[in-house]
Amino acid sequence: MTREAWLNKVADEHLWPLIADHDGARAPKVRISVGFPKGSRGGRKSIGQCWPEHASGDKTFEIFISPILAPYDAVSTLLHELIHASVGLKAGHRGPFKRLAVAVGLEGKMTATVAGKELGLKIGRWLKALPKYPHAPMNDGAGAPGKRGTRLIKCECPNCGYTVRVTRKWLEIGNPQCPDGDMMEINS
Repeated sequence: MTREAWLNKVADEHLWPLIADHDGARAPKVRISVGFPKGSRGGRKSIGQCWPEHASGDKTFEIFISPILAPYDAVSTLLHELIHASVGLKAGHRGPFKRLAVAVGLEGKMTATVAGKELGLKIGRWLKALPKYPHAPMNDGAGAPGKRGTRLIKCECPNCGYTVRVTRKWLEIGNPQCPDGDMMEINS
């Protein structure tokens, strides 16, 4: 079973019924993926995201759950995102979204909900009854691809220390000259 299949199982068996119990509607088409939500890097800590059906080529709500999440947080985040799909994204985190989120047991700031005590106990029971989540949470700071280094090669004048950076292409033609007229050396 993949992570996505596991999350779909949780949604079908537990989360959509919970939403329905509180008068929420099941979105007709939802696709759940594990991946970094847009904007979740570079200081912003988005852990889930729901894209509207009109953004998808086949008119499907696209939900992304961050791979940094352990099972409990993945489930509560998925519930938050399914509520977006249920009420529509135009509601934002107000009105129908907030009413349904509070009714199912999410609490806190509506842009960053957490499971309340009662919902938390339900999630705990579901996790015990479900197969193990086939995922190990990623450490979002360890080994993440960062900004690439420069492709320019540093050249320095051996006499005055003047430096420039040039591409390998230009070095194949020849080393640059210092403004004083001396030949520069590669110093990388």
